[in-house]
Amino acid sequence: MAIECVIPAATSDSHGWETWAGDTDVVQPSSPSRNTTLPRETHPFLVYREASWIYQSVMRLKARQPRMTSPLITLIGPQGCGKSHIARQLQREVQEERTATQIVRTSAAQFTGELQRASRLSRLRDFQQQHRERVDLLIFEDLHEQGTRPETTQQLVAMLDDVLAAGGRVLLTTRTTPGEIRGLSRRLVNRCQGGVLLEMVPPGESSKRKLINHFAEAQNLVISEEVVQLLARKGPSVPGDLLALIIKIRQARTPGPISPESVERWLASDGHPVTLGEVARKVARHYRVKLADLRSANRQASLVAARHVAMFLARELAQTQFAEIGKYFGGRNHASVIYACQRVEELRTNDPALHLDVEQLSTEISVGR
Repeated sequence: MAIECVIPAATSDSHGWETWAGDTDVVQPSSPSRNTTLPRETHPFLVYREASWIYQSVMRLKARQPRMTSPLITLIGPQGCGKSHIARQLQREVQEERTATQIVRTSAAQFTGELQRASRLSRLRDFQQQHRERVDLLIFEDLHEQGTRPETTQQLVAMLDDVLAAGGRVLLTTRTTPGEIRGLSRRLVNRCQGGVLLEMVPPGESSKRKLINHFAEAQNLVISEEVVQLLARKGPSVPGDLLALIIKIRQARTPGPISPESVERWLASDGHPVTLGEVARKVARHYRVKLADLRSANRQASLVAARHVAMFLARELAQTQFAEIGKYFGGRNHASVIYACQRVEELRTNDPALHLDVEQLSTEISVGR
């Protein structure tokens, strides 16, 4: 029997994903990663039938001392399956129910960047207090990007242990199981395996048909039942990829009904991965700068901003390693790329123009290829 998932009322954005509005969260000025205000939701989050029990399980972390096997959950699934959206929804619901709750939400890249900055400025104690003390809920995303530096691993393990020892709850997200993450310390793997491991289940054919109809309606795209069934059988299983394909069909279609033959062609051309070059060219065109300048060592303010966005999108869309991104953009080091990604993630929360730039570029790169 399928578990029905009840979620708060929502409106739909132009892509057809449910969007959330009216968030008023507590902000701690001295602790930028604590209880930060969530932006209006523009990314995909539809809890399809096969994943509803995952959603229900994660939401049990809302209680300070939940009656469950462990207060630590590791959510596993590929990019675009909805891990981050479930994490944001958990944060939102906890804050709506108890505004005084202390929440730390960070990612592997952000955690590493903040730790390096704290060490450089001799403010390690401040960093530890911010991430460990009186934390009711810790959300740590992209564990698969956790590096192998001993100091970073030590601080992460200590943070998990301190939060859990004080009765807090922890949600980790990762694209692969902890034991499969190359270079991840045995201590971290043991912490994860001592908790609950939840793997996101892709939607079945029936759920995919519902998602396709939902996305098509939101895109004002009329498609026949034959095309819906074809997409459900042969289209991508990850909801985010499915949405991208629907947008691509809408943008590329010619006047008249969409034929199964044209869909077959789009499906055949949809498997090419995004490259660093594609990201760089799209960002350079968007910001009206020369590609050579974007990739250079030039630190002009407008170039630095565009370069940071390009590095961020390279990580998000091309899934490229930090070192490779740094080498492509002027031979920069690993830490510089981490910092760039962190800055974009931080700034887009309170900068609507930057948030819109990132969203538009992400869509253009993903579906306009």
